[in-house]
Amino acid sequence: MTIDPFQALTDDELQTLENLLLFEIGTDESMTLDILDGYLHAIAIGPTTLHPAQWLPKVWGVDSAMPPMASLDQLNHVVGLIMRHLNNIVSGLQLRIPEIMPIWVTETYQKKTYQQGESWAYGFIEGMQLCWGDWKPMLDTDEGKAWFRPFGLLSEHDFSPDQDELTKTPARRAKLTKQLPTSVLAMHAYWLPYRLAVAQRQIARKMQPKVGRNDPCPCGSGKKFKRCCGHAADLH
Repeated sequence: MTIDPFQALTDDELQTLENLLLFEIGTDESMTLDILDGYLHAIAIGPTTLHPAQWLPKVWGVDSAMPPMASLDQLNHVVGLIMRHLNNIVSGLQLRIPEIMPIWVTETYQKKTYQQGESWAYGFIEGMQLCWGDWKPMLDTDEGKAWFRPFGLLSEHDFSPDQDELTKTPARRAKLTKQLPTSVLAMHAYWLPYRLAVAQRQIARKMQPKVGRNDPCPCGSGKKFKRCCGHAADLH
């Protein structure tokens, strides 16, 4: 049976993915499910479209897109689950009113349960660091600094002088965790026009007819393409 690559993972599949990450990958540095979820959200909304070969190594905690696993079938299974989860995140962002459904852990303290997004925020920042320079124009704005603030407070050391005070109880960390989805959707809206423009340029390039070696050069020089831009020594 063919599985829709955009079909959301079931609860059982999410549990399977978590178990594969924790117990079936032959490294001690593979991501947990909540870290992976934050990581994939950054990849989905960021300014740069990344090939899986660029971001999969961090998932496994190795320098290769191919982690040590018992079999190729097992590897294909875990990669397939990860790609479906990423596709589902993208689908949620493409709705008329974009939405995200973060996966993070809960913590019980004094008989109360709190959502805790420290690991999720850490994973998101790991995703940003794949192309940190591309994110910097947003981070240099006042809005970008405000959107990033709950991420930094939850998952970075020495982020700000008031960090210890703002994160010292589960309730305060949960309050920051609730700010993460709003920040992610704001970042998505910030980068969306740029991502669309890049995609349109790529489509336009693919639609351009190929120039023959003996055709007039499209730069307007009047020379044949092979004597102008098509000449290796005169590319411009």
